[in-house]
Amino acid sequence: MIVDTLEAIELGGTMQWIRTRGAAETNPILLMIQQGPGLPMLNEARHFERILGLEQVFTVVYWDQRGCGRSLRDGRGRAEVSLDQMAQDAIALLELLRDRSGQPSYVVGLSFGATVGAWAAAQRPDLVRALVAVGMDVDGKAAGTYAYNFALETAHAKGDNRAARQLEAVGPPPHLTAKQFSTRVRWASNFGGVTTHKTYGSIVRDLVVSLVRSPDYSLADVVRTLRGVSTTQEALLSALAAMDLVQSVPAIDVPVVMVQGRLDQVAPGDAAQRYFDKLRAPSKQLVWFEHSAHTPQLEEPELFRLLLLDVRASEFART
Repeated sequence: MIVDTLEAIELGGTMQWIRTRGAAETNPILLMIQQGPGLPMLNEARHFERILGLEQVFTVVYWDQRGCGRSLRDGRGRAEVSLDQMAQDAIALLELLRDRSGQPSYVVGLSFGATVGAWAAAQRPDLVRALVAVGMDVDGKAAGTYAYNFALETAHAKGDNRAARQLEAVGPPPHLTAKQFSTRVRWASNFGGVTTHKTYGSIVRDLVVSLVRSPDYSLADVVRTLRGVSTTQEALLSALAAMDLVQSVPAIDVPVVMVQGRLDQVAPGDAAQRYFDKLRAPSKQLVWFEHSAHTPQLEEPELFRLLLLDVRASEFART
């Protein structure tokens, strides 16, 4: 990497960390906003480089948002964790990247990160060249109900009494505590609704291993990161449960590419289709990944990489 830097920047009164990587200083900026809520991003940098190779054509910025990962080093990173505040942080970061590069950035948002990216792009379209929203959280009520029903119905169909008991114990959504939310996510994951062929346990193990192996985290950072996930989740669950982007973000004045896994059981395709149909944008695409659940960037990485190359080529052609 010609560019490979780790730095702390002040966003919204807190110190947050970014890792910037690229093979050429002249490549356009691509900001990656992680899924979650509460999950770190810096630990994914080298894995994403291996499977996607985006650093060859973009200067990729990986960001630990407030309440996540290395940004928890600053005690203020736990304060004021809200969707609006995280969108304002994204705007401040995009302003910084624009000032450095002289150009707006591409934004790739994953799940909850796509929602943050959409809010930021809707408010400051001048800072975003194009938004790629992967498995975007669109309708919190619909998503919660869909994921819960999928997990409970699958548990009954498989005769998994343990799963059924735990799901019935938390009851149907809204799930406003980390325990309720994690129970729903655990069984939706175990039944293939988050990442095909991965269980909740294997997803958590992958996270821990990536943190431990990452040069960007000390052992204390790893502990803070894992403890901080549930804290950040609980701060955001009420807002997520009530969220409906059809009402709150009806227009985004940048090109938008929505990426949806056909097998996604936590961000339902019906909600994505409904939002796509209603969304006002200068150009928009809804791209289905037929063999993916909620993480097409991991499940079909080569197709995902080619899609981003197409987005880059299309936007360069516009200019």
